[in-house]
Amino acid sequence: WTDPNNVIVWTQNIEQALSRLDARNAGHYRANAEAYRAKLQELDAWVREQVAQIPEASRQLVTDHAVLGYLADRYGLQQVGVVFPGFSTLAEPSAQDLAALEDAIRKHEVRAVFVGTTINPALAQRLTADTGTRLVSLYTGSLSAPGGDAPTYLDYVRHNVSAIVQALK
Repeated sequence: WTDPNNVIVWTQNIEQALSRLDARNAGHYRANAEAYRAKLQELDAWVREQVAQIPEASRQLVTDHAVLGYLADRYGLQQVGVVFPGFSTLAEPSAQDLAALEDAIRKHEVRAVFVGTTINPALAQRLTADTGTRLVSLYTGSLSAPGGDAPTYLDYVRHNVSAIVQALK
């Protein structure tokens, strides 16, 4: 979900499924899907422009868990490491894992550690204190409340990319 191009595919799949289930309204589903796909394509172009502002040597990410892999792959970022091994923040890193991550942060001159807003940041705070990096909050597993920074998917991507670019450039 961190790559808008995947969401374009999802939009196509949803349009097709709804059109099969409700053929009378297929035109309505198609029009809405086409409009949203256009917004997603604009978002993809915007993300590319934003990431281009980050010097290539600074495009390293350290995150709380491997949530930004698709974003990194799509837009030329490198995920150097994660605070929590695996895909769950319920996993506990060992002291050896944390030491290796701190070494990677220093070796790659990582500028920031990115943590989801729904995650306890204590461990990441310790890492940033030990390595002199910034701690940056992102929306990863959820959107914000209505009226917040990321109440829709489009806002979610824009908020996160803006935070990443600001921290890394």
